[in-house]
Amino acid sequence: MKIRVITLIGLSFLTTSLFAQNLLNMSGWTIGTGSTTGFSQNGSTSENTREWGEGPHGSRAILWKASPDGNIDADGGWNSDYISIDHTKMYRFTVWMKKTGSHNGSSYLGCTASGAPVTGLNNVVNSNPYFWYGDLPELNKWFLVVGYIHGSGDNSTTTYGGIYDGTTGRKYNILEDFKFQTTTTAVQHRSFLFYDPATSDRQYFYAPRVDEVNGNEPTIAELLGILSTSLDQLSVGTNNLPTGYKLSVGGDAIMEKVKVQTESAWPDYVFKKGYQLTSLDSLQAFINKYGHLPNIPSAQEIGKSNQDLGLIQLKHLEKIEELTLYIIELKKEIDHLKKEK
Repeated sequence: MKIRVITLIGLSFLTTSLFAQNLLNMSGWTIGTGSTTGFSQNGSTSENTREWGEGPHGSRAILWKASPDGNIDADGGWNSDYISIDHTKMYRFTVWMKKTGSHNGSSYLGCTASGAPVTGLNNVVNSNPYFWYGDLPELNKWFLVVGYIHGSGDNSTTTYGGIYDGTTGRKYNILEDFKFQTTTTAVQHRSFLFYDPATSDRQYFYAPRVDEVNGNEPTIAELLGILSTSLDQLSVGTNNLPTGYKLSVGGDAIMEKVKVQTESAWPDYVFKKGYQLTSLDSLQAFINKYGHLPNIPSAQEIGKSNQDLGLIQLKHLEKIEELTLYIIELKKEIDHLKKEK
């Protein structure tokens, strides 16, 4: 079954109101080298440059560029200033990354906590937490890296973070979420390039963010800045997108019109000559044995694989047309009995 839904979504990704939610101090995100207001360099000054370039949305933007010096150590990036937090709430950490050259070294998105370190979702203390480190899925392409720290009273063991393809919106579920302790008071945003010996490699960073997850934070779709018509996969109101599906909606959906394009034959074949209509006796025997109509999924099957709207519509019409034939046959028998009487 295919459902075509045409939706127009106006995204205002680069507006002032969107960026006003960011808890990081971005006033120092200006042209320059080394550390700046709100961000302490990782590695040497020569390995950290802020310059104009093309951002993930194709527009001119200030990028943080990591340029390895050939030593196998810190090769660029930052530790942000500490941000005061409410340990009972969830916070989201994001940054755009693009790697060029080679897959040498590792890219990182992490955090550091003050007052008390964060824990894993299993409540094990982690004093050097990284939501993710490793290679981006592809070179020469922007990816949005997203990690979450859950509130201290949140008992969820579900990781919501991921790496999102900046072109298609595809999500790679390869991150780890963390959790505040009740005495955690502040956190840092950390994003690096480490251990890259190739001096020709470059790691680009754009638009780091820390947001309190309270319903006012920009959605992932807004951060991606991709129109829904260009997304290969999309989840709305949920982070659960089952394998094999293109769209997942957590909650109710309303629309003026939905067209279902079916791949099976429309059931007019019931009315063609030669169609074998099951006798009523056989139909009753089938119902007594299985508890549902022939060619209709059972309640158990629906419970396992959910309802295929297009298939059910076809099967419903098939049964309606079969009922029509039964009624016609019964009318013939009634008319015949009336004549005999």
